[in-house]
Amino acid sequence: MSEETVYKAEETAKLEAYSSLTAFVLIGFGVTLLLAYAFNLHLLDFLWPGFIIGPGLLLMWPSYKSTADEQSKFAFLAVPGAMIASSGVLLFAMNLTNHFESWAYSWPLVIAAAAAGVMYVTRYDDNDALQELGYKFMRVMTLIFIGLAFFFEIIIFENFNPLMSLGMIGLGFYLLMRNRRATKAAK
Repeated sequence: MSEETVYKAEETAKLEAYSSLTAFVLIGFGVTLLLAYAFNLHLLDFLWPGFIIGPGLLLMWPSYKSTADEQSKFAFLAVPGAMIASSGVLLFAMNLTNHFESWAYSWPLVIAAAAAGVMYVTRYDDNDALQELGYKFMRVMTLIFIGLAFFFEIIIFENFNPLMSLGMIGLGFYLLMRNRRATKAAK
């Protein structure tokens, strides 16, 4: 097989992939428009956080395109990009629930996203201690978020929801099972 034949086959595969992606985007957009029309929804009411998520993802692009051999000089932009994108996702969730008061306790998730951005930028480094520290930091920020959510929702906002009780019970069972597995594995 000649080099030219291989090149043409690769280019044909790329063209087919782009055509498929375009088709899927058109189908998804068409289904979204059809559902919005059927349920009389105003798309901008739901999709405006995309104007925040999009730029965050664009800032993460140089790090995404980086490889172990060639790191982009703009890869560091993944850190603010992750923070911006996570803020957009939080705004999307708050917009759906119309509960913007949750910003009072959602900030640890944005900080955890910064740690995730650092871990993403350094994913090719041989420093496993940095990755482990990043995972621990993200777990701590998630636990702070959960604790603040319970505090603010129950005590400050006085929003008692039975789902919160079920969530606490489920988290307790999860922690109990995890501790038992760890104890069995240590024996």
